[in-house]
Amino acid sequence: MITIDKISLGSYQGQEVYQYTLQNSIGFKVSVLNLGGIITQIIVKDKHDMPKNVVLGYKDFETYIGNGAYAGAIVGRTSGRIANATFQIDGETYHLDKNNGENSLHGGVAGLTHQLFQVETLADGITLRYHSPDGEGGYPAAVDFEVTYKITEANTLAITYTATVDARTYINLTHHNYFNLAGDSAVNGDEQLLQIDADKVCELKDGLIPTGNFIDVTHTAFDLRQPKLLKEGIAEGHSQFAITRAYDHPFVLNPHSGLSQKPQVVLHSPHSGITMKAYTTQPVAVIYTGNYLDDVPVFDAFSDEKEKSTANARYAGVAIELQDYPDGINQPAFGTKIVEKGAVYKQESIYKFFNN
Repeated sequence: MITIDKISLGSYQGQEVYQYTLQNSIGFKVSVLNLGGIITQIIVKDKHDMPKNVVLGYKDFETYIGNGAYAGAIVGRTSGRIANATFQIDGETYHLDKNNGENSLHGGVAGLTHQLFQVETLADGITLRYHSPDGEGGYPAAVDFEVTYKITEANTLAITYTATVDARTYINLTHHNYFNLAGDSAVNGDEQLLQIDADKVCELKDGLIPTGNFIDVTHTAFDLRQPKLLKEGIAEGHSQFAITRAYDHPFVLNPHSGLSQKPQVVLHSPHSGITMKAYTTQPVAVIYTGNYLDDVPVFDAFSDEKEKSTANARYAGVAIELQDYPDGINQPAFGTKIVEKGAVYKQESIYKFFNN
């Protein structure tokens, strides 16, 4: 049986901030805020049957506000960077928030990460809703967003994104959890094994904008078709890391028929024995190894258990952003489509957790 608990954490911009905790009968637990749809914890039992939080986050919701890590949050209207903070639809140029140099990052200052959602409780989860007016953040069209989180007795979290638009527009949603399956950051995030069903990655230029070209992963640090310890891949290096410091790249997922039985991404912690398998309808997994997490507020796992550290460890967790191509609307080679008037945008990602 799935239970759902709701508690108030205080107020933000005159509205109440709530945390909803979804839990199954064997202790799998996911906590979500109505602020940005932020997942504050995912509790999974490790190989010793001990509950562990496998995502990075904060106890106080205020720490998420204005935090450049985007930890645990819904990201949109678009994920990643939009080059020069502009794009065109039907010959009209739209100017977005410049919040990352000359580019727009993760939906800008008015992005979904920063919004308060209305919440409906379901039998096995919750649905978050937000109405984004035409022109918010510079984007065209009024959009009604819905994001649903559901869990199962099999330790599965499913996130479904839908959006209904009243004019042609560009949408690219994702979720920005930092996973450290060791649990409670017992060891650093680069001590995880990562496997991705991807034969190529997007080449990036300065500013972390895709060039439109692809890199064959064969014989490179990007070849994660077999499990690779992240720290070994980072140490192996690549000329692209001169731009990104480590992994921060869109991996082009090999074609699957919807949510197939074969996971596109598998993450494993030898320390805890916890494995996560991810399945998605999205074409890309942006893998970000937390290359600049030492520059953001200290996560609770570090402040509580590492004697009030003054900085996060670099590579403390890995973000697996299942999404469409970043800057796809400006890159003809990616074949990204806009959302037509009256159409419904829909994508789904599923995360299954195991211990052994």
